[in-house]
Amino acid sequence: MKNVIEWIKNEWNSYSKNMRIALAVLFGLVALFGIFAIQILFWGLGYTDMNNNFAMGIWIIGDLGLVALGGGAFFTGFFLYILRVDKLEPLINSTVLLGFMCYLFTFILLVFDIGQPLRAWFGYSYPNWGPGLMPQSMLTEVVWCLTFYFLVLCVELIPIPLKHKIVDKIPFFHYFGHYLHKLMWIMAAVGTFLSFFHQGSLGGGMWGVLYAKPGWFRPHYFFLAIVAATAGGTSFMMLIPKIAGRIMKKEVAPKESFMTLARISGVMFVFYLIFRGYDLYSLFNTYAPLADRSYADILGGYYGWWVVIGELLLCLVPIVIFNVKKLREQEKLHFAGLVSGVAAISLSKVEAVLHGFSVPNFSWKGFTAYNPTVQEWFIFLGSLACMTLIYMAFARFFPLFPHLEKGGHGEGEATA
Repeated sequence: MKNVIEWIKNEWNSYSKNMRIALAVLFGLVALFGIFAIQILFWGLGYTDMNNNFAMGIWIIGDLGLVALGGGAFFTGFFLYILRVDKLEPLINSTVLLGFMCYLFTFILLVFDIGQPLRAWFGYSYPNWGPGLMPQSMLTEVVWCLTFYFLVLCVELIPIPLKHKIVDKIPFFHYFGHYLHKLMWIMAAVGTFLSFFHQGSLGGGMWGVLYAKPGWFRPHYFFLAIVAATAGGTSFMMLIPKIAGRIMKKEVAPKESFMTLARISGVMFVFYLIFRGYDLYSLFNTYAPLADRSYADILGGYYGWWVVIGELLLCLVPIVIFNVKKLREQEKLHFAGLVSGVAAISLSKVEAVLHGFSVPNFSWKGFTAYNPTVQEWFIFLGSLACMTLIYMAFARFFPLFPHLEKGGHGEGEATA
């Protein structure tokens, strides 16, 4: 025990003053997460601002956002292992870890969101049997796909800790990790198949089939969510290593790896903006009038116009930067493109959830509002803090960035 305490002290003292302050804030958020998690799980959703109008709140935004941004893991893996874009390999460990954490904390937030965690297994076992014993619950398909893809990510994550210098010296773990790595193309193919369905179902299909909600209903929402995940997810898979490189003052991956993924992200944002433009056009001209409403009127309330306009403007930033070589190679502009891309897809989830719930079903009713309580905020922020600490631990103790292990640029040199 004394050796453990001494190791913790030495580890803590090895960080700079600013880093220790940041770690203290993160651990504080995790502690508050634990306190409010107990309160919610034992005393119920009465401590939230959710109600019959807002059946889901900030946690489901977190779920949708994490799944969409985590979708960059399957898309990057698809390009690396299936299309053989080998320049992405230095980023793949970080990508797998980010995908794993996004899906892990999606499940954790869902535990709070469903209100009765002891009945969480209902999602697997009660698919709302319809005529002819046909399952009619899209949520059942989402739960099963999420679970299977999370298991795929667990398998993909195993080789990273097995490559630790101490563990790798053990012959069994060395060969086990080696052969697992050879099977990654199978995991990537399975993950792509599974992720395609749950990205569309959770991100758009669950909402787009609700024909009684004029702010949600449109049949193509399923496919829009998939394109959103590929665009924003790839930006997220670059943003986090970029931040890690700035903190570590090291080049965590070659510049060409970031440039390759940036070009992919830029093209996908072009597709997303075109698709989103068609989405808004169809809402204005077809789907809102089906409910005898004007879509311009539906965009009122607290989360209407400014969210949609903000999303579209933010989409333009990565499109311009990532598709122009001179711009994407400039570090500051590249970073701005990544932040804007992630923010654009995050805003699209805010629009889907908050705005969608705020729109009244009938034109004579007013818009409703939702303000997350302290408990909701700290469970959400505590989840992000947990993810940050896990990522930092992997970057510190495991070969998260193979480029560094192979003698990448050291401290003081420019980041990728």
